[in-house]
Amino acid sequence: MLSKNRRREIATFLRIRRARLQPEQVGLPRGTRRRTPGLRREEVAELAGISTEWYAWLEQMRDVHPSMDTLQRIACALRLEPDEQQHLLTLSGYGPESVSGGLAREAVVGSQLQRLMDQLVCCPAWIVGARSDILAWNRAATVIHGDLAAMRGIERNGVHQLFLNPRMRRMLVDWEDHARDCVAKLRLTHANYLDDPWFDELIELLLSRSPAFTEWWEEHDVRLPHDGVKLYEHPVVGRLSFDYAILQVAGNNGVPLHLITYVPTQDTQTQERMDSLMRHPERELSA
Repeated sequence: MLSKNRRREIATFLRIRRARLQPEQVGLPRGTRRRTPGLRREEVAELAGISTEWYAWLEQMRDVHPSMDTLQRIACALRLEPDEQQHLLTLSGYGPESVSGGLAREAVVGSQLQRLMDQLVCCPAWIVGARSDILAWNRAATVIHGDLAAMRGIERNGVHQLFLNPRMRRMLVDWEDHARDCVAKLRLTHANYLDDPWFDELIELLLSRSPAFTEWWEEHDVRLPHDGVKLYEHPVVGRLSFDYAILQVAGNNGVPLHLITYVPTQDTQTQERMDSLMRHPERELSA
């Protein structure tokens, strides 16, 4: 049985995606009397090969249990991207098996992973758990996040840092694009932890303190983790450019973790500037 929260998330997600899809995109005539933004429920149902009543029940939060095949046909009808389809399946109980919240919050970073990060002298690196809590880091990571050792509790969380730490807003170039991306990835992960107070603690805090997070969270966008480039303006050494990658690793108790690594972008001065910061510890935390 799906919880009320899960049924609400499914209904909202379907309504938003239906409203975004125009009739012309699926080969249907717009007509002159269309008042519904996007597709009508009956049009989605027809495209998916199911009854209008059955589809309406999903958007009405009725306690129904669609099969994976039905959900995949709805996803096809709504032209969902792969990450959006995964999100719908996860919300409906068909996602990849996830570690329960109880185990996830007890993730342990082994000494070998810490040693690996410490070898990346000029490459900021940190390990995060399911909720994006920063569980371990190397010295170079303080160039990005500041004094992580001085932070307590949920403050030492990557999403909290991005939205509620003024340092990050000052330094991160194209902050809004990266923040939107972060929200979309967090919502995808959150589908595995709906009804978990531990995960909801972070969401509720951000909703109460960040209007930007609230706005983008309500859009229900989802996105899979991906590699990319991030630019920072450091107050001492100037522009830093990193190619970043996200790798899944196993903690000492078998709980999946993510290792985030930043490598200075080639043909930039980032390597030399990081060398300078690492030689002068008093300059690392300036921001």
